[in-house]
Amino acid sequence: MCMQTSCSTCGKQTWRGCGQHVASVMDKIPKDEWCTCTPKTKVGATEFPPKVGEGQAQAEQK
Repeated sequence: MCMQTSCSTCGKQTWRGCGQHVASVMDKIPKDEWCTCTPKTKVGATEFPPKVGEGQAQAEQK
């Protein structure tokens, strides 16, 4: 089961859990509150924030 949580890098909202319920968790959160880290998690044609602890701030990526 997936749940809403705060990103430890950017402080915005992301998800944690199994990965099968990402859309149902993130669809309840306004997009301007979503974690901005990368790489994104793709579910179907939609990109969601990375799982908590797995993303990097965009400026940190090489």
